This record gives sequence, structure tokens and C-alpha cells, in this order.
Amino acid sequence: MKKIIAGIGFEITGVLMMLFSSLIASMSLEYTTGWDTQLGRYWQTVYDLGLLPIQITGSVLLIAGIAFSLWGALAKS
Repeated sequence: MKKIIAGIGFEITGVLMMLFSSLIASMSLEYTTGWDTQLGRYWQTVYDLGLLPIQITGSVLLIAGIAFSLWGALAKS
């Protein structure tokens, strides 16, 4: 049960980190100049604002949360 609770906490934290960093990047898209950037307009904005580590950390937490939840749900008690 502890693994499931920890997994849910990781999932919520990861989703919130990714959601808010995406929201910040999308609000700042209009300030990114040029359409033909190498990364694309959205990812260039994420990179310029320094949100890439937050996106990566959120993704890792989300994946870890899913793994913990599955591990806790499928473990034999």
C-alpha cells in the first residue's frame, strides 16, 4: 500500500511539473522569434526559458510513479 501511495504522489507531482512548465512555455510562445528554429518553436521556447530540466524531472517522476503504482498493485501480499 505504501508503494501505491508513493506512486500516486510521484504521478501527481510529475504531471503538475509538466503541466505548469508547458503552460509557462505556451504563454511565452509569442515572444519566440522565427518559425524555422532547429528545435521547433515550442521546444525552442522551453529551452530559452530554462524549462527543460523541469520537463525532464516531471517525466522521470511520472514514469517512476507509474512504476511504483504498478509494483505496489501487482506485488503479492
